[in-house]
Amino acid sequence: MRQTVVLYYGNMVVLPGPVGKGKVMKIGKKELENLRDELDRLLDFIRGMECGELPYFYRYFNTMKLNIDMFFNIGCDDIADFFPVLERDWKASHTMFIGVQDYDPREGRPDLDPMVCLYFARLVAEVGKYFERGKAEFIREEAAGY
Repeated sequence: MRQTVVLYYGNMVVLPGPVGKGKVMKIGKKELENLRDELDRLLDFIRGMECGELPYFYRYFNTMKLNIDMFFNIGCDDIADFFPVLERDWKASHTMFIGVQDYDPREGRPDLDPMVCLYFARLVAEVGKYFERGKAEFIREEAAGY
């Protein structure tokens, strides 16, 4: 039986894909690199949408990206100890009333193509897939072949 995660964004529904029940997500350095790349795309999108002040939640996504960069730059390998820091910032990015779930790219731009909103929701879902999980297994550096 397949389950589907439904993301509600404003008055839209985004279906990012099936989620396997009981599956274990393996998170290693490659997944952290992918997460960093997804965060970079999300941050670029938000910067491109905003002319003035960036939304409050932006700082948490930026902090996540910078922490991943720092993780790699100082040569860490214990993802299990590091990942809760990313989870903390992910949760903070969803603070009520000022979080990413309340962001509307169309605000102040009524003629904006609705596909832009779907693209934004997809960017958030691509980052969120690392945190909206049941079980995670962290891969140490030597097991990943680095």
